[in-house]
Order: sequence, then C-alpha cells, then structure tokens
Amino acid sequence: MTTRQVGFIGLGKMGGAIAGRLLDAGYDVTVWSRTAAKADDLLARGATLADRPEDAIATGTVFSMLSNEAAVRQVFTADRIRSAPEGFVHVNHATISPAAAREFAANGGGYLSAPVVGRPEAVVAGKLTLLVSGDAEVRAAAAPMLAALGRRVWDFGDAVDAAPTGKIAVNYLILHALQALSESITLLEHAGLNAGQFVEMINDSIFPGAVYSGYGNAIATGTYTPPGFTTTLGLKDLNLALGTAAELGVDLPTGPALHDVFATAVEQIGADLDWASVAEVTRQRSTGRPH
Repeated sequence: MTTRQVGFIGLGKMGGAIAGRLLDAGYDVTVWSRTAAKADDLLARGATLADRPEDAIATGTVFSMLSNEAAVRQVFTADRIRSAPEGFVHVNHATISPAAAREFAANGGGYLSAPVVGRPEAVVAGKLTLLVSGDAEVRAAAAPMLAALGRRVWDFGDAVDAAPTGKIAVNYLILHALQALSESITLLEHAGLNAGQFVEMINDSIFPGAVYSGYGNAIATGTYTPPGFTTTLGLKDLNLALGTAAELGVDLPTGPALHDVFATAVEQIGADLDWASVAEVTRQRSTGRPH
C-alpha cells in the first residue's frame, strides 16, 4: 500500500503494539513517549522518534493510547491543537468518559473515538477489536488505517461519545467476570478441587474466550505479573462505568460491591498487578490469607 505519514503518542504495551501494526501496514510512523526507551523496538522496525508531542502532531493524523483522560489533556493541549496542520485528526484509543470525548471533540481539529478491546498479544496477532464513533467524514478517512489494526471495526455512528460508552460497558462486563471467576474458583479451592481443571472445563463448554480462559488461569495459579492491564486501570474503568451510569440515571446494583473489591485490591493486594489479582480479595476474605 502507499506509505502515509502518521503519528503515535503513548507507547505502553498496548500503544507500542498498535503502533507496530501501523508500521507493518506500511505507514511511516512518528512516535513519541514520555519514556523514550519505550520506542526502541519501534525505531528498530523503522519508526521515527519525535523529540516532543508537536512533532507527532505535525504529521496531521495522530493515534494515541494514553492511560487516562488527564494524560490526554496534558498532551493534546489547546495550543498544540491550534498549531496542528489543516485537516488534523486525533484518533484516541484510550478508555475515557463520554463527557471527556465530547470535550476533546470540541477542542478543534478532527477527533475520533476509537477505544479497543483486546490485550497486546491480540494486537500482535491481528485480533484486536475496535469501537469507533465521531464525524462521518473523519471516520471514512480513518477507516483504512483502523482496519489495519485488528480483526474488526465496529461503527458506533456520529456521536463522539458513543464508542467510549460502548467500551465502558465492555469493561464493566469484564470486571464482573473477574469477580465471578474469583468467587467460583475460591469455592472450588475450599472444596479441595482442581481449579485449573475447572477453568479448562468452563472454557470448553459454557465460556470459551479470552476472558474466562486467560484470566481464569491467572486466578487459578495466582499469576498476576507481568500485568496485561493493572488493577489501578481496572478501578479507573469501573469508576468510569459508575460515573456514566449516574449521568444517565441508571442503577447498577452490583457496582458498589465491585468498587469495594477493586478499591481493596488496589490498596492491599497490588496496584500494579494484573487486574485478575482482585481474586486475592475474595481469597483473603474467605481464608484470611492470600493464595
């Protein structure tokens, strides 16, 4: 395909993997990260290192994968957007609140919400799922690039806050799955049964898929490093779900219980462990000690 210059900001595990997909698709990618060393692998594969965010923004089309909406505000300031070239587009992959998406879209330039579903290994394998919403013309222009990033792009329409709402709902399901696995596996352990066999059985019958398989095995074996997604980020996304529900007037009966578990995990188990480590809250409350 014809080479096209794009920028990428935010090179954590997910960001680095997505930027790598753009390189593989033939794009000339200019990358920026607060920690320059995170770009080393991408530079070896042909990316260009930006000295500052403005250099990535100057490409005209910038993808970003930043940890939260506060980080997006710090990087995509009003001054930087005003200095961007004509036709500038920001494709934001972060999980943020619907209100933040509306705010960023109102700041000028083209803005596209494009949160993703999948872990870094899914990105590398071409199995990433993307949710996208925003201006129709911007969506159409970005469609070939988004298609190069994963398995399927789900179009949520013109409302820039639609895809973020969809992603929040997805993560709310995962948060429940983690706690459901935690309780079921703890029950099995107390009965003296093989938790690993149980996880294998449910994934061969009622729950095939990455969530119950990957996280189920992590919980059964107590393996929470290296994290694919930290407990701190999980609590952030849970708070996004609860805040969005409050804004929409929706009652989420299990929300407070989940918040108690995740807040306890951040404080007592490990803020930087994989979010499957919330299982240890249930284990400790059941046995008085970790797995």
